[in-house]
Amino acid sequence: MDLFKIMFWINTIAISLNLTCTYLVIVNLIFSQPIEPFTIVALVFGYGVMIKHNYVFHELWDKWFKNRK
Repeated sequence: MDLFKIMFWINTIAISLNLTCTYLVIVNLIFSQPIEPFTIVALVFGYGVMIKHNYVFHELWDKWFKNRK
């Protein structure tokens, strides 16, 4: 397998894990369930890394929001 293909899948999984964890936090808030502190730390770290280093995220962001007026 190509290194770029592996990096693409890792970056794609990182995006989906961040979104899934965000969804779980929102659902836990709605149903008054406890939220673990590690979850919040993982979300902050995950979004920071995703925004700073994830090229798939940047490509999707440019594709979706570049030509909006």
